[in-house]
Amino acid sequence: MVERIGNKVISFFNEIGQFVLFCGAIGQHIIKGHIRVKLVIEQMVYAGVNSLPITVLTALFVGMAFAIQVVKELLRFGAPDLIGGVVALAIWRELGPLLTGVVVAGRVGSAISAEIGSMKVTEQVDALESMSQDPVEYLVVPRVLALSL
Repeated sequence: MVERIGNKVISFFNEIGQFVLFCGAIGQHIIKGHIRVKLVIEQMVYAGVNSLPITVLTALFVGMAFAIQVVKELLRFGAPDLIGGVVALAIWRELGPLLTGVVVAGRVGSAISAEIGSMKVTEQVDALESMSQDPVEYLVVPRVLALSL
């Protein structure tokens, strides 16, 4: 039992160390200026502009559901003329940014992990290494910069 726990602790710290080294490699490429601007712009368009339709659709349906819930309560208090303003303010201030963040993070995160995962399975990442291209510089740094910006 002690050996099993010790192996899990060692494995945990090993993974943390690998993550720190990975983040350090990303930072090193950025500091040295190994940035492919064209790839960063492509990733910004993919993450931002291409996420707009699903974000708008989600906001539309959540706004409609929220309006239905607010209508019931405001009618009970005799203030049906405030429905539009209350829904608009709630969506604008609270729900809009929250839903946008969740939808974009889910869409972009799953797409990036699926893309890099399929590249790893089909050995495209190994092909980059065999062509003397650093996969971190070519695949990871543009995505990290695009998502940060």
